[in-house]
Amino acid sequence: MSHPSPKHRFGRRRALSALLCGLLLCGSAVPAAAAPPPATGEAASVLEELLQGEAPVLDLEEPSEPDVPSSPEEPGQPSGPEEPGGPDEDGEEPGQPEEPGDPEGPENPDNPEEPEEPPARFTLTFHMGRFGTETLEVEEGQCPDPEAMPEVPEMPFSYFVGWFDANGKAVDPATLPVTQDAAYTARWGRKVAEFLDTDSHDAYISGYSNGMFRPGRNVTRAEAAQLLYNLLRERTGEPASFTDVKDNDWFASAAYEMSSLGILSGYGDGSFRPNRAITRAEFVKMAVGCDTLLQVGLPFSDVPADSWAFPYVATACFKGWIGGYGDGTFKPDAPITRAEAVTVLNKMLGRKGDASIKSLAYVKNFYDLFPESWYYAQVVEASTAHTHETYGDTERWTSYEEDHSTAESGWVNDGGNRYYLDGKTRKFLRGQQTIEGKKYLLGNNGAAVTGFQSQGTWRRYYLNGLLQEDISGLGVVSGPYYIKVYKPSNYLIVFAKENGKGSFNVPVKAIRTSCGYGTPTGNFRTPYRYRWLEMIGGTWAQWCTQISGSYLFHSVPNWTHNNFDLEVGEYNHLGDTRSAGCIRMNCRDAKWIYDNCQLGTEVTISSWETGGPLSKPAGLQIPSWHTWDPTDPTANWKCAQRGCH
Repeated sequence: MSHPSPKHRFGRRRALSALLCGLLLCGSAVPAAAAPPPATGEAASVLEELLQGEAPVLDLEEPSEPDVPSSPEEPGQPSGPEEPGGPDEDGEEPGQPEEPGDPEGPENPDNPEEPEEPPARFTLTFHMGRFGTETLEVEEGQCPDPEAMPEVPEMPFSYFVGWFDANGKAVDPATLPVTQDAAYTARWGRKVAEFLDTDSHDAYISGYSNGMFRPGRNVTRAEAAQLLYNLLRERTGEPASFTDVKDNDWFASAAYEMSSLGILSGYGDGSFRPNRAITRAEFVKMAVGCDTLLQVGLPFSDVPADSWAFPYVATACFKGWIGGYGDGTFKPDAPITRAEAVTVLNKMLGRKGDASIKSLAYVKNFYDLFPESWYYAQVVEASTAHTHETYGDTERWTSYEEDHSTAESGWVNDGGNRYYLDGKTRKFLRGQQTIEGKKYLLGNNGAAVTGFQSQGTWRRYYLNGLLQEDISGLGVVSGPYYIKVYKPSNYLIVFAKENGKGSFNVPVKAIRTSCGYGTPTGNFRTPYRYRWLEMIGGTWAQWCTQISGSYLFHSVPNWTHNNFDLEVGEYNHLGDTRSAGCIRMNCRDAKWIYDNCQLGTEVTISSWETGGPLSKPAGLQIPSWHTWDPTDPTANWKCAQRGCH
């Protein structure tokens, strides 16, 4: 006969084993009535194999109490064959659908099982300033493992305040279930009185080698670092390195120290950029780095709540270290000046200055520091070493280091500006000054003025402080022009409009002339001009501009149509009444009117006025052999050749 396949054999063995095990577990013999009929055929051989074969070792659990049926069978009632729907030969109940996910059941192609997605993970970023940044991945809904959180480094002379979220709120990331990517920033705190020297009132600022303080100059990053470095109670001495800082630079130690303390950092390229101007907001951030950041409001309209500068400016304002402007702004992006920076530091340190500081003699002197300046007391307080007593909100100096340095009068050049130092007062002169016979205008800080300034009804131009008598070649004015002739005095003035607008109130240049008794007076407009024109008696003049009729502006005549045949005697009488009615002048001035005063230029010839805002220029005398005008641009090469002019 044929033998069953291994699969069939295994199935039958399994069925018989299940039956035997069931009987054994019941703990009683199988009743005769319930015993199965003797096996025959293939089944008998399988049973023999099972009975004769070596019994497998079974790992049996303690038998459990049999389930009590809701309707117990009567004693002696034989058990019938199992009803359909009971376990099949594989131990499964026929007709019952396989439950999803059952590894023994067949796949259901009509309802495939969805693979379970792994939980989402989010990234937490921890910013630790100069100590760098660390990240941590956390499953959605979970809190970060405190053991996996970054270890907060110690900051010198400070304490760790905590972690702050993107809104500046103090939080504990280890207690927050993660639902999205997030970033936290570590903050450290200090106390100004413990970090900076608030006890001794030594000088912590100094001026420049030329005796100036430069109160209005922008503070550089190097200067900002040095100011705070001078005030430290202790220094770490930790080394640092910047690509653009040498160890022998005057600010090197300050840059390294402020970097190690986290007050001022470098840039991503490894540079420090010491000469870069620092803004008001940036300086305030440095100042607050010496103390503890607060969560307070801010009154300035130009520092919104989402600005990086908001918490620093708000903290400094709350502590009374800074103030804004009259329009309610703070101007955070404007460079901070040296006077402003010193004022902030004094308020941080609680240094108020003596009430009578403006009257104290021989305090630290700077040539550009004046008692009426708003910052005078602040600068003197910071630059003059002194002892003091404090009375509430006031301070009284008990002694101070006197400055008896001397100075010599003279010009001081600084940064493109020049100043005049008065050796007696050891201060720069200011305002209208006459120096070595010339008129100067010096600004409120002593710097020489360049530009237009009012002088009565006129607008006068100053260049490096010096009042200019001729601005025709400076490029600061242009036409149209107006010409006023002062006939009794034999000179004229050309006027312009400032920026081409308004009235003719800008005196451009004065020209020495020779009028004639017959020169007409009144108002005229120039109708024509001529390069050369024959005059009375067959003489010739150059660069002629007609005033009216036969009256013109022109150069001193030449005897012939030749610019090397000048009437030398008449030339030497320029400035006197000499003409037959025209208005004579030298070649340079006649050519300027010819070239620059357009036809139709208004001309006024006054019969009685003797002068205006510009003085009559001096004349030039030439010897009889000098038969050409030294101002003639077509002939002055001969002066250069002879070395006479």
